Amino acid sequence: MAEGVSIIILNFNGKQFLQNCFDSVLNQSCKNFEIIFFDNSSTDGSIEFVKNNFKDDRIKIIESKTNLGFAGGNNAAVKQAKNDLVVLLNNDIEADKDWLLHLVNAVKEKNTVASSYVITEGINPKYYETNGSVSYLMYNVMNIFENIEDEFYPNGCSLIFRKSEIPVPFDPDYFYYSEDLSLGLRARFMGMKVKFVRESVINHYGGGSSGASSMKTFYRERNRLLNLYTFFSLWFIIRLLPLISLVKTAKLFQSLFSKNVSFWGAMKAYFWFYFHIPSVLKKRKEINKIKKVPENEIIRYMTSKLLNHETPFSKFINNLSYVYSRIVGIKPIEYYQKTP
Repeated sequence: MAEGVSIIILNFNGKQFLQNCFDSVLNQSCKNFEIIFFDNSSTDGSIEFVKNNFKDDRIKIIESKTNLGFAGGNNAAVKQAKNDLVVLLNNDIEADKDWLLHLVNAVKEKNTVASSYVITEGINPKYYETNGSVSYLMYNVMNIFENIEDEFYPNGCSLIFRKSEIPVPFDPDYFYYSEDLSLGLRARFMGMKVKFVRESVINHYGGGSSGASSMKTFYRERNRLLNLYTFFSLWFIIRLLPLISLVKTAKLFQSLFSKNVSFWGAMKAYFWFYFHIPSVLKKRKEINKIKKVPENEIIRYMTSKLLNHETPFSKFINNLSYVYSRIVGIKPIEYYQKTP
């Protein structure tokens, strides 16, 4: 591997994960890389741990005085990268020995974004049979593509791109959650290829940067709205309005009985969106400038499914959603999978 790589490891109070993470990265079969350890104002001694335990000239430590989130932290680190090839890597991972080699080989062809095969602790192995996609409302739905090599957007846990093609990977307003989907949508609308690299294996422990339930709900819901309303046409959104209203109402109802969804977090997200419509319109305008691919070519890789589970109720809801999408003239991936 002749071309150098800048590996960015973003950290926020993830000291317990850093030993395995750094050991596996420093032990890669290819050696031509730098590590930019960007710390988002941790309070658990993460920086001291790295300084005391890893004496390697390839490691550059950057300490932020404030928590810039996943989006802002990675953006700041990319600016410091000396190589054109940039890898964004979670701190709570352990990489296989040839992880980086396979990831770099995947982007030798320019105009490409690629991500690794991420095996996340706690996720049912059946969901690794094929890759998932995203619904119209920007929710992740598993097991969508018939070919495991297909992928709708790169996994933010371990992805690679060229700085010359994507100078700033994320919108800093996202802070965290759904930034990788935003990057994938931007890449697809720009006409870039999005690759899944099965040979580049990452074991992901998860939970390295967890926050309060209310905060997580806010960013998840708010950023889903941002992805939908900034990337897609008003005609597409208008056709989805009944579905959007139904799903958001169901989300608020769910929050009354679930510890995984915060009612106040969801409400805050919806109010934020309402009071920031001018900034959303500005984002739409900027996105429209870079679009090269027709919207329908993006939608054909998205799913009409709303639920991941395979219960009779889930199947009923997903079938209803598909019928509705066809009534309003939207052709999701299910349409093309059923059409010979």
